[in-house]
Amino acid sequence: MQPLYFAYAVNILMLIPIAVPTVFRLFPTDQGRFQDSEGWRVLTGGFWTAVLILSVLGLVQPLRFSPVLLVQLIYKVIWLAVFVLPRLARGRTSEVPTAMAASFVPIVLAWPFLIPWNYLLP
Repeated sequence: MQPLYFAYAVNILMLIPIAVPTVFRLFPTDQGRFQDSEGWRVLTGGFWTAVLILSVLGLVQPLRFSPVLLVQLIYKVIWLAVFVLPRLARGRTSEVPTAMAASFVPIVLAWPFLIPWNYLLP
């Protein structure tokens, strides 16, 4: 159970300053690297807010809310593989929000060891 509490706490600490500010564009959470699209920004911010809320609930019932960790792992791997890595390979680093990419990498490396696979895939 302890690893799940750690994962939820990390999510909460990372998403509090990002999730809702992304929805309302309180500041450029994308480091100004993406052309603003209100629809995509609200969709992304809404998703991050949902992950934040589910992570808070995960502190109360860790196993029940653990699928959110798997969802995070999947979407972060896809974003890094399809968006970030091709741009880095082509030297187009100015198009990559480095803080976002840097925050995704440790999660992609750690979550596979924290996710309760035997609970999710019995």
